[in-house]
Parts: sequence; structure tokens; C-alpha cells
Amino acid sequence: MSRTRSKIFDKIFNAAEHYHRTGKHKQVEFRYDPETRTAFDFSTWKHERDSDSVRRILVEDIRLSTTGNMYVVGYDNRYNLKQFSSQFPQHYRCYRIDRMQD
Repeated sequence: MSRTRSKIFDKIFNAAEHYHRTGKHKQVEFRYDPETRTAFDFSTWKHERDSDSVRRILVEDIRLSTTGNMYVVGYDNRYNLKQFSSQFPQHYRCYRIDRMQD
């Protein structure tokens, strides 16, 4: 495992451990380069910069799929201002850890 991946995994693991111990979320920020893009026809500009945008997740758990991929599971925290989170519910998401970048 590369040093960057090890660093992001440590952040995720600590956040999941904190959630299980206290019941309170910790936010982890990362960049994500998806293998496949959404079927929605976004402009080329959106796809070119997708891996550059910072994402945030309120970590709840780490799970292993039947194919051997590790995922972080929790709530997407793009609406981290109270005014937005009251209008738009946070989405439950999972991200493959091997595609996450610090």
C-alpha cells in the first residue's frame, strides 16, 4: 500500500472507530477518481475536473465486498451548512478506498 493510501486509510479507520465508540461522526476529506462515470451526460469540463474536487464523508463503517474491495460507508457531507442540510437530506454513500486520494 502506498504512503498516501495508508494515510487516507488511517483517517478513515480512526473516524469509523470514533463513530463506533461515541456514536458521533467524524468528517474525512478526500479526492476520488471513479473508474466509471455517471450515465448522465455532463459536460467534458465536469468529467475532467471530477477527481480534483474535494469530497467529504461522515464515516460510519468500513466494509469488504464479496469481490475483495474495501469501501468506506457513511453520509455524504456536501451540504455541511445547516441551512442546506435542512433543505437537502444527506445521502448515504460508499466509496472504494483504493480510489480515494488524500
